[in-house]
Amino acid sequence: MYKYIFGWLATLCTLSYKFPQIYFFYKNKTSKGISILSLCIQTFAYILYGIHGIIINDYPVLAMGSISFFLNVILCIQYYYYKNNNIIL
Repeated sequence: MYKYIFGWLATLCTLSYKFPQIYFFYKNKTSKGISILSLCIQTFAYILYGIHGIIINDYPVLAMGSISFFLNVILCIQYYYYKNNNIIL
């Protein structure tokens, strides 16, 4: 149990920084200033994290990769949905 505590804490921290961006997109209805290339690279990296978690049987890594992948997919969808609303504020 103790060997996973830092993995779960790191997973929670990793997941927590995605929610403000999702909320920002939703609230402001714009994706201005966000790099879609960066989001795509992150999304691919999370797929690799998920695979790595499965291979080494590490549940925190698997959870972080899987949930972060899902959150990045939401961000990519929001990016394309709001990209025509990119007004200068």
